[in-house]
Amino acid sequence: LLGEKEGYLRQAETLDRRISALQQHCDALTLALETAQTASENLQRRFAPAISKEATRIFSSLTDGRYENLVLSSDFTAEASARDETTLHDSRFRSDGTIDQLYLALRLAVAKTLCPLAPLVLDDALVRFDDSRLRAALSLLSGESEDKQVILFTCQSREQLTIDNFRCHCEGGCAARGNLPVQHLNDW
Repeated sequence: LLGEKEGYLRQAETLDRRISALQQHCDALTLALETAQTASENLQRRFAPAISKEATRIFSSLTDGRYENLVLSSDFTAEASARDETTLHDSRFRSDGTIDQLYLALRLAVAKTLCPLAPLVLDDALVRFDDSRLRAALSLLSGESEDKQVILFTCQSREQLTIDNFRCHCEGGCAARGNLPVQHLNDW
């Protein structure tokens, strides 16, 4: 019995050390989580107003002024109201095309606010846009291309057709903003 008691005591000491190590690990993770949450809250407070203002401007431009009011919460969920609406509505209750315009406006606003000189890379960002939304988005991206490189990946050819059509109409003297050259991957 004496040997069993000593064995149990050694196991208890080993378990106590393991519990202590796990508690230290848990305390470290708790501190890291609290620090990350505080940093995230600070970043949201610092950048959310500028991102919200820029996203509102871009969203209004993309929708030809239809949506003039856009509010981002601290977790960056969006509510918007159209010109003729008095109440903000969650973006989930908008059409797919409008939601995609809002999402594009948010991405462009974040890029412009956080890294204004970095190239802008978009992958199938306009795939669910109807023709008028596509023209508005390409016009906006053309303006963005004056200050930075814009790379638009797409699985469709309608973006190229829209750009070509825009260039044909502007050759008679209109001042086209930006220059959005398009290179197809299969041309390389």
